[in-house]
Order: sequence, then structure tokens, then C-alpha cells
Amino acid sequence: MADNDQTGLDDDMGPMEEACFQIIASVGMAKSNYIKAIEVAKDGKLDEARKLVEEGNEAYLQGHEVHMGLLQEDAATIGSIHVSLLLVHSEDQLIQAETFRVIALDFIDLYERLSA
Repeated sequence: MADNDQTGLDDDMGPMEEACFQIIASVGMAKSNYIKAIEVAKDGKLDEARKLVEEGNEAYLQGHEVHMGLLQEDAATIGSIHVSLLLVHSEDQLIQAETFRVIALDFIDLYERLSA
């Protein structure tokens, strides 16, 4: 493990970094569920796929709520939040998860129509 003096990193994360990692972890779990839902729908397990989407939605909501808190804080303090690369990355992951959710639902619908 690298020494802090060599990396310039501090062991203690601030609230912004913690929020970003909460977003990344939550929406990462959601995205994984959405991708898995597509895989199981392809195998004809449509009920299982829908359950995975619902579980993904719960995880996504956790990340979305943290993000919404950051937006509310920024609005209340008129743009005081520093936009870091970590925040941009967490927002990118949030958007990717939402995109995969839409795609997963479309694939589930498609596989259901094909199996009818």
C-alpha cells in the first residue's frame, strides 16, 4: 500500500467523496442487476429478469437519492459544490445505470414477445 506522503492522498474522505462513492456503489449494483436481467431474459426466465430489474431499481434509488441531496445542497448554497472528476464519474455511472435499465426493460419485453 502506498504511503500518503508519496501519493498526496489523505486517508480521510470528505463528505463529497463519500457521497460520490455511495453513488458509484449503488448505481454500479443497479447496473449489474440490469445486465444480469438481460442475460436471464435471454434464457427465457422473464420473472427472474423482472425481479432483477426491481432489485436494481432499489439500488439505483439509493444512489439517486444521494445525488439529489448533492443537487439540493448545491442549489441552496448557490453553486458552492466543487465539481471533481470523482463527481463527474459518479454522475456518469448514474446515467449509465439508467440507460441499462431502459435497455433491460426493452429486452425483457422483446424476449416475452418472442416467446409468445
